[in-house]
Amino acid sequence: MVVLSGEQIREYIRVGKIVIEPFDEKLIGPSQVDLCLGNKFRIFKENELVDPHDEKSIERNTELVETGGEPFVLQPGQLVLGITRERIAVPNDLVASIEGRSSVARMGVFIHISSGHVNPGSGARGPIPVTLEILNMNPSPVKLYPGMRICQLLFYTMDQAVRVGYDDLGGKYAGKLEPSGSSVFKDNLGPR
Repeated sequence: MVVLSGEQIREYIRVGKIVIEPFDEKLIGPSQVDLCLGNKFRIFKENELVDPHDEKSIERNTELVETGGEPFVLQPGQLVLGITRERIAVPNDLVASIEGRSSVARMGVFIHISSGHVNPGSGARGPIPVTLEILNMNPSPVKLYPGMRICQLLFYTMDQAVRVGYDDLGGKYAGKLEPSGSSVFKDNLGPR
């Protein structure tokens, strides 16, 4: 896999191979494009048992909050799901990854816990925001402002295009326009 340069990303956006909406040319760096924070968050409720076999327990465990243009105050140790302001579409011959920004990490905030991979064909049925797993490891609360640069999106070439991309495979999170809770119950988890 080869990382695309900022110039190549810019060209792929220009010809429509990569879709980023809204697109701000100033967010393209040497080998990435920065993405900004959206205004929807899925917060976790305290003291709710989560059972990966039980869809209802997962639904009960979270609540969707929309902040409008107001900042979201992330408490110490709090994990929330957020989304990027930008919606993206990745072609079947590229894969992307989300990385944190040093400026955000230096506040003690991590923007993805484990799922930084963006599959080829994500957003093929219409551009989608990237879901972020945001964790505050700072001992103090941190304000997160909608529109602030929150993460970096890197693109990599693959040895060949996939025949069927993520959306067309019916991926669990395909087409989601807001942060959604886990769909782990759809996996083959084995016996209870």
